[in-house]
Amino acid sequence: MYALTSLAVLVVGFNKARHLGSSQMIPFRISVTLLIIYCVLTPVYFYSTGRKTIVGDQGLFMFTGKDISGYYEKGMLFHLIANVFFVFGFAWKRYSNSIEKFEIAPMQYAVLRRKVIWLYGFFFSIVLIDLMFSGINPLALLTGVSDEEIFGNENSTRSFYFRNCADCVVSTLIMYAFLRGKTWKLALLIIPAFVLFAIMGFRYRMIITLLGIILVSIVNSSSAFNIRKWLVIGTSVMYFIFFITYNRWNFIAGQFSELTYDPSEFNYELFFDQTHQSLNDYNLIRYYEENRELKHDYGLTMFGYIFIKAVPKFVFKNGEKPYPPPALAIVNDSLEFPPSWPKTGETTMHYGGFYGAFGWFGAMIMPFLLGLFIHYFSSKNPSVNPVGFLNQIVISLALFMFISRGYLPQFLDNFVYLSLPVWLLSKSIKKACHTIY
Repeated sequence: MYALTSLAVLVVGFNKARHLGSSQMIPFRISVTLLIIYCVLTPVYFYSTGRKTIVGDQGLFMFTGKDISGYYEKGMLFHLIANVFFVFGFAWKRYSNSIEKFEIAPMQYAVLRRKVIWLYGFFFSIVLIDLMFSGINPLALLTGVSDEEIFGNENSTRSFYFRNCADCVVSTLIMYAFLRGKTWKLALLIIPAFVLFAIMGFRYRMIITLLGIILVSIVNSSSAFNIRKWLVIGTSVMYFIFFITYNRWNFIAGQFSELTYDPSEFNYELFFDQTHQSLNDYNLIRYYEENRELKHDYGLTMFGYIFIKAVPKFVFKNGEKPYPPPALAIVNDSLEFPPSWPKTGETTMHYGGFYGAFGWFGAMIMPFLLGLFIHYFSSKNPSVNPVGFLNQIVISLALFMFISRGYLPQFLDNFVYLSLPVWLLSKSIKKACHTIY
């Protein structure tokens, strides 16, 4: 019942955004789509299949983890409340939008594309050089002759300032598509970028690149909706997502001869396993209720660690930052896995992060503020302006990570790096535009 009501609330919110303009509120509509997956489809699937623990009982996880079957109802209620306040925050106030529309002069596209390619090469080189200076041989990983794995590898700079420029590469690919670059040239840029993302082990950069390009393609499409075309695109994207999910560890280890291409061999339940963070929210609620002495951190992890993450390590005593953040440490403790196990990387949704900070109160005030912010940001960056449209795409992709991982400092980090190429070219794009009515 709670899940169906939550779905109805999100659909109403989606429809509200549609009435404000089909392409005016991209970040909100992307957020709603993700919330339908994470807060409705995935938990309903696991509830119907009888999953009792957040990681299931297959293989290594057999007989591990706490039983959360009694918390599905309370967890769905928690998400329903959060979704209601999120939609309410979005609809709270309507901001005035510019009536002027801008478009890039046709003769300026080629000039802007060349600048994007230069930025692509610059940021790609930064990431590649950082990997090499850190003792990683990407070619050896690619050919499968290296025993190294990029996970856990210490940067020579002892930071991720340079390696995170991979997010800038994502933005340049999307910008190139937006500037109507030829498909075969875009493919030539995507292939080395995706190889780099694959050996880094982060699928999300591939996924958000495809998502951004699809959004750009929809806007750039001058023809009527072609169901056959978009069915092919949708099927191809879903195949790619399942392919990189199923073969993730083979990519990281450089075992390309072990890759599985046959879709009949894919484990399609992995889709739900990869979106099971809602169950982590339920488990966190359980953990707090069973351990009443635990305190919420009242925003220390969300807000305080923005500054801790931004400040270089050498500022701290012995060059060590105070990690893990308190809320993330509690999430890890709530799993109650065997002490000898390494950290599994489990995270909550952003709603779980709000709960860890402020309890049930966080399910009301924080989603409301998030909805309010998304509406404000979208209104101040109207999609009828090329730079505004790109900014909407960028924050939509950053929200993808925030909703699925729930760590505000990481969201801001993603947003800054994704925004950097747009910011660097914003002046050039504005100069290349002219007003239309």
